[in-house]
Amino acid sequence: MVPESPQILTQPAAEVVAVEKWSLPKWSKIALTVAVLLLLSWQVRWSEILNVLTGASGLGILAAVALWYPNQALQYYRWKFIARRATISPATGDVYASYWLGHTLGFLTPGRIGSYGRGLFLRDVSVGEATALTVLERSYSAITVNGFGLIALAVLPSLGWSAAWAAWGDGVSVILFGVGTMILLTGVFPGPIAGLIARLVGKRKWGIFIANSLGTIRQIPTGSSLLYLALATGSLAVSLVQFILVLDALGSSVPVLAGMLAVHLNFFLKGNIPLTLGNLGVGEWTALLCLRGLGVPDAQAVAASLILFGVNVAIPALVGMRYFRRVFTIHQNWKQRAA
Repeated sequence: MVPESPQILTQPAAEVVAVEKWSLPKWSKIALTVAVLLLLSWQVRWSEILNVLTGASGLGILAAVALWYPNQALQYYRWKFIARRATISPATGDVYASYWLGHTLGFLTPGRIGSYGRGLFLRDVSVGEATALTVLERSYSAITVNGFGLIALAVLPSLGWSAAWAAWGDGVSVILFGVGTMILLTGVFPGPIAGLIARLVGKRKWGIFIANSLGTIRQIPTGSSLLYLALATGSLAVSLVQFILVLDALGSSVPVLAGMLAVHLNFFLKGNIPLTLGNLGVGEWTALLCLRGLGVPDAQAVAASLILFGVNVAIPALVGMRYFRRVFTIHQNWKQRAA
């Protein structure tokens, strides 16, 4: 599960759909995906990956697939609880459909930025409030991935992980750990952070709408913020366990803690390189770089990443296609919702 950049905060809510559709032409997303996969093939032969996949333990793969449901459930309930904060409680069917459509739109856009549009499919919720709710829900994904990602960078060297591109002293590790912790704390106390953002953008013409929509976030009590953070952390942890199970099924047993942190570092890096469809190719490249530090063969790292991409990214995107027709009808009550 990949981190989504909070850059959507700098755009008016009415442009969210435009961002999803026109951030990059469809052909360029496909071209970039193919290009990254071709570059990856220079590093790892596809025949090696195929051999790894054919020799995988079916039981281990099934164990990882079995965790798909709790992973999705944790993410869905986070969205459901946040969506219920709307002034007019959205219909259960809209909450459900918008959740899966978020996965589909995320898959179709670089960096999964399209997932920021899921709130717009809550038909009874105003555009401003829907935007604020979506930013809130996506922010908790960004908070957990980026916060724990920096902590992973700080802790991994002390757990036997080694990478030439991440060679630094204890002082840098302490800074990384501190910054990561501060990011996680914003999930516990979102009000002050939302207030700061509102002050920064509220005086700009394009930021007035954003400053107003963030009012929903500023009112979140600590109990609710802890729940959202716990659900986000839980779904992230399940994804990490899935990856470790797949690695084991492919023949690479790694220490659990170091392995989970290395995999999470992969999530952190690929989520901050928003180029390809669903980060396909980028995620495999970063998995290779991160898991080398624990001695995992490149072919097994790439194979594991591809399997998790299929389970946790492609399958939810396919489920969301069931509701894709709503994309073409979202404009029908736009004027009534714009207040």
